Amino acid sequence: MSDAIEQGVVWDFYKPRHTHAWNMLQVAAGHLVKTDDAIDFETEYAWENLIIRLSLYRNVVNTLTKLPAVMPEAKQALNRFDAAFIQNGKNALIALRNMFEHFDDYAVGLGRGPAERNVDLDPWRSISVEKFSRGQFELCLSTSMEAAENLRSDAKSVSDNFILWYKKETA
Repeated sequence: MSDAIEQGVVWDFYKPRHTHAWNMLQVAAGHLVKTDDAIDFETEYAWENLIIRLSLYRNVVNTLTKLPAVMPEAKQALNRFDAAFIQNGKNALIALRNMFEHFDDYAVGLGRGPAERNVDLDPWRSISVEKFSRGQFELCLSTSMEAAENLRSDAKSVSDNFILWYKKETA
């Protein structure tokens, strides 16, 4: 997809979805912060929602890696984000998201990704508003949201660079 017009179409789809995904992530984080630690089920639900929203936000920003004009910069932004979630060589965010979204596959031994059925599918949990621990994976609210803020900043920079490139290519 080297044609500037086609890349512009992709960016036109990306931009409103980026705003939507960011806003939904903020709603999920706000809900978690307001959750009462004493209500375990509600806190776990709020964390699962946040984990899914973090992953969805990452996936939206991943769209920028499909634009050859800014692909290296976009990949670097995603790598920086992913690095915040690496634990024992595994991406905890992706592992947790996959277990939630593909529980059926993991249950029958067909789960893909860094999680393992016998270790991670239904392990002990320790959940508070600030920390979510499930099996070998742990996320902290503050560091997760800091990573998301950094990704948003990086995505804005990549997007701005794409716009500059696009204007030159279509002038």
